[in-house]
Amino acid sequence: MNNNYESHAISRRSFLKASGVVGAAGILAACGGNSGSSSTAASSGATSAPNTTGATPLKEFISWESTNRELESWNMLYSQMASDMNVTTNLWEGLLSFDCYGKAVPSVAKEWSHNEDSSVWTFNLRDDVDWVDVNGEVKAHLTSKDFLVGLEWVLNAAKNQANNTSMPNETLTGAADYYQKTSDMGDAAADLTYQDMLDAGVGVEAPDDYTLVFTCKDPCPYFDTVAAYTSFYPASEDLINELGVEGFRACDYTNMWYNGPYVVEEFISQNTKSYIPNPNYFGANDVSRFDRFTVTMISDQTVTFQLYQNRELDEMDVGESTLTTIQADPNSEYNQQLCEKRPKKFSYQMHFNYQKNNEDGTPDDNWNKAIANTAFRQCFYKGLEMTNWYARTNKINPLKCENDYYTMPGVCYNTQGQEYSTLVAKEMGFDKEAYDGKTMIRLRANNGDIADLKKQAMDELSAIGVTFPVHAAYYIIAGSTSALDNATVLKQCFTDSFGDDFIVLDIKTYVSSITQEVRNPQLQSFVINGWGADYGDPVNFVGQEILHDDNAYYSWYYSNIAKVVEAGPADWQKDLVACYEEFTDLVNTAKAIVDDTDARYAAFAKAEASMLNSVLVCPCYFEVSWTLTHANEYSKINAMYGPCKLQGCQLGDQRRGLHHRTVRGVRRCIRCSYQGLSSPFPRPKG
Repeated sequence: MNNNYESHAISRRSFLKASGVVGAAGILAACGGNSGSSSTAASSGATSAPNTTGATPLKEFISWESTNRELESWNMLYSQMASDMNVTTNLWEGLLSFDCYGKAVPSVAKEWSHNEDSSVWTFNLRDDVDWVDVNGEVKAHLTSKDFLVGLEWVLNAAKNQANNTSMPNETLTGAADYYQKTSDMGDAAADLTYQDMLDAGVGVEAPDDYTLVFTCKDPCPYFDTVAAYTSFYPASEDLINELGVEGFRACDYTNMWYNGPYVVEEFISQNTKSYIPNPNYFGANDVSRFDRFTVTMISDQTVTFQLYQNRELDEMDVGESTLTTIQADPNSEYNQQLCEKRPKKFSYQMHFNYQKNNEDGTPDDNWNKAIANTAFRQCFYKGLEMTNWYARTNKINPLKCENDYYTMPGVCYNTQGQEYSTLVAKEMGFDKEAYDGKTMIRLRANNGDIADLKKQAMDELSAIGVTFPVHAAYYIIAGSTSALDNATVLKQCFTDSFGDDFIVLDIKTYVSSITQEVRNPQLQSFVINGWGADYGDPVNFVGQEILHDDNAYYSWYYSNIAKVVEAGPADWQKDLVACYEEFTDLVNTAKAIVDDTDARYAAFAKAEASMLNSVLVCPCYFEVSWTLTHANEYSKINAMYGPCKLQGCQLGDQRRGLHHRTVRGVRRCIRCSYQGLSSPFPRPKG
């Protein structure tokens, strides 16, 4: 294989347009002579990416994503989907961004501060930020007014249709009241402007063109992490007036305006997204951008290694078989390009559905009665041995993927420097346990022996008419070999852990949308789904599971426990609801503590332990995989909260790719954080 990407007969971009979703036969036919494709627009304002591998510096960079992650909206104010934010991060900038350590750093805001009790926050903005169209032409200058316009849009129920509202509603004075006002007004609220929001007493003001001041309804020491989220992004009033409310809500990449590092060169749904540098990007002197940054969607992960070998991909996640092959050959050039990635910001859980339906729309009472039983749920947490399933993600160190808690490690620390999940570990009795590479932590106490729990569950459930084995419906996307392989291994984990006389995993498929085809009709027994922190506080995780809160995402849309309570629980659901009520009360108690960070986090740890002891959800895994890459994996933005930052920018002079000794230190730091040990690096100060 020739390491020079220009050794192919056609450009990588053209190749991927044709072959991003085809199999190996199409890939192998694409190799040949010479090409020197480039983009005139791309070169404007761009600099070569720093070289970290010793090879010729990359002018283009091609990454990938799965075909089941296509974006749903181009409106950066509208969506909370990670698949959308992966696009957003390359096109728009908000007040703050993040560095490779996850520390908040300046973006449109060049500096920020707060008053003594952290209830008033002031952001001073840059004066050199412009809005551009898809061609990179300047359309307007960005000022503090644009952040007022953006916030009013988010808080206006008629405009934003209740999306992305939770963080301003929960933190800013008057925000929830204004949202309720617009909801009560109905369609008439679409005529309101940011001035109406200010007149209504929402806690935001713009004393001048480059200053924003936010007033929180309670002391909020983590508000800067809140303000980094997309619900606080700016929007141009001129663009909204040009497109109209409906047009702006439904905008696409061709008519949206941008202020980020890139603009969209091309978008082919379920295939590719190509970005080229914004020639008028305010941060052009601070970062190095690629002439073209492309994300290709791949439906069959078995072909990714061939793409990488052909230099049709510059990075790829390495699956079990490929990792084993490469690791076994220390002389392989690819062995030197292997890197164990940092954990992604998502903590994955098994979210049980407490109101499951059969495919004919009738209630699946056999599952619903079983999952409402505490002993039955505890069998999942205390007995499900998943090491072989983790090996699908990390063959070398599978138990690095083990997740025993709910909140993702690294989101927040108390004043003593203790990472929050270590407080949960203490409440759960796991504080003395560390990663040993051999046995799942939560199974060590009883060696995974759940015979007594299993008998208790079967006796209690048989008494109310449950028949065994209980069948659990687990849905995967149709036609995906890797998804089927993963599900098959998971099914075997169920068999090995539970026996086929107790719980049987049934693998089922959907065609294109798990939301529309599975979740909305409530067909799943459980969904394995990840949550990434929107801001740096535990409430953003556990608050998704509580009762009596319309913003509790998982309670309404995954577990459906909120619907169970709304409809009135059956007798066999009352203990389940009581567990949820206890957990909700503990969360609300923790939320009310706003003047003592240590007490707040300790209270949240008690709440999270309550949820886990009752196994209202079952923690599942962390995504700690291996990658083949031509870039410096440890120089990438690594935000543990806020919008996803899969940004196609290599960090520039002041945040240059890390020295190899620093990389080892970062790896050690991450490893220690994962194990709940003291970090050898000081935690970055905000």
